[in-house]
Amino acid sequence: MTRPLHHRYRTVQAASTTKKPVRTIRSNRWVSTCASARECKTSESALTGPRINLLDDRHLTRTAEPGSGVSAEPVHKPPRARGRPPVCDTCPSEKPTRRSLIKWSAAAAAAAAAVPLAGTAQAAGLSIATGAKRGAAFYVAQAGDTLKTIAGRFLGNVDRWKELLAANPGLHGRDPRAGQKVTLPESPAGPNTRTFAPIPADSKPTPFGPEGYRLTRFGDRGYGVQVGPGQSAFVVTDTGVVVLDAPSSHAAVLPKVIASVTDKPVTHFVYSHSHSDHVGAANLFANAVLIGHADTASTLRAAKDPARPVPTVTFTDQHVLDVGGQRLVLSYPGPNHESGNIIIHAPQQRFAMMVDVAVPGWAPFRAFGSADSVPGVLRAHNELMKLDIEHFVGGHMHRYGGKQDIAVSREFVFDMWNETTKAIAATPIAPFFGQVEAGNTWAAVELWYDAIAVKAEDPIIRKWTGRLGAVDVWLRENLKTMAVSARVDQPKDLGV
Repeated sequence: MTRPLHHRYRTVQAASTTKKPVRTIRSNRWVSTCASARECKTSESALTGPRINLLDDRHLTRTAEPGSGVSAEPVHKPPRARGRPPVCDTCPSEKPTRRSLIKWSAAAAAAAAAVPLAGTAQAAGLSIATGAKRGAAFYVAQAGDTLKTIAGRFLGNVDRWKELLAANPGLHGRDPRAGQKVTLPESPAGPNTRTFAPIPADSKPTPFGPEGYRLTRFGDRGYGVQVGPGQSAFVVTDTGVVVLDAPSSHAAVLPKVIASVTDKPVTHFVYSHSHSDHVGAANLFANAVLIGHADTASTLRAAKDPARPVPTVTFTDQHVLDVGGQRLVLSYPGPNHESGNIIIHAPQQRFAMMVDVAVPGWAPFRAFGSADSVPGVLRAHNELMKLDIEHFVGGHMHRYGGKQDIAVSREFVFDMWNETTKAIAATPIAPFFGQVEAGNTWAAVELWYDAIAVKAEDPIIRKWTGRLGAVDVWLRENLKTMAVSARVDQPKDLGV
């Protein structure tokens, strides 16, 4: 007669004894009935075929069926807790945490469902368990496993392999060997489990009307057009219309909006810079005079994009456009978000436009939108603060701003810069070379930048969360971007 030893996903048979059971040992994954420590050992060793430990392989280990070709593994004794004698040598000495059981039950079920019947080589190699440290889970790698295949199987997305790499510094950037334990990150449900700080009230979007866009008046001749989070503008002169940027998302709207305001033709088109998300519909105005910085013209000439024709009028420092009784001053503060990204100032309408530098109500985009010059982004804020304006177009998100929004954005980016430079001074790089393989300078520098960002982000989070939208979203990455810039650009004009 045999008595079943129940597994949550499989049932296998254990040898029984004639003694009356005196104690039942339970865990989330199995139940073992033992009359004594010796019987508990006997029951363990009598299991037929290899089986999968879904709790902790210190307690349930793989055994071999005679003739299966699978070698047996020794039983590992768990550490004994002080003041609490063990029930038996192979029974659990601690109860699994509720958190680990809830978070990993789905992953464990999927792993168990994929395991063939006991006795096969594949079954012998697979193991998922709740480890001894902080309830973390791990997977025992099989031949042919890579970090990407493991991420796809247990984290639901092959792109999460970097999380596995971060959780397993012992891999040293390589795929695991067969039989090697791979610690699984805490969040098995996917990247959407990350949470973010709430958006401040004045940064939240407001609904559009049925037409799908918003038209905002700047003075008596200036207009801002918003479609989704994208922004453009135009000025009506006595002789025509000057359009400032044309995002591809505005292609179906912008001509209709202009026609709803005036029947005058578009005579001039001004490029803020070359990026497609702001000028991807410039070809709608290809018959107008196209104006842009010389660097913008060079970039577009190389891009050969028919949607972004090359400017016909270029400048390097400043260009004043006087047309139909209106004046626009186009000035270049130097490389910033992109080389060629300019300030557009309409003094009579008291508004200015500079894209991707100061976004009213919001923290900067990732890596400052892949900025050509991080110090240039800070310097551009200084130039914007010199303008006498009432309205400001930042190019993105849910509203336009004013001089105060530029001042807030300037304070934020200078706080980031100052905290970064202080963290660099307080964080020697040498110890990080001792944490990586000899010669892997890139890895040591990456750890150094990580440490700098961690040190710099706390005061920023405390001061700015709730004042700007998305402060927390790319803060650490942007601090690392600033750290790289501070190290290689070393500007002396920005202060500490």
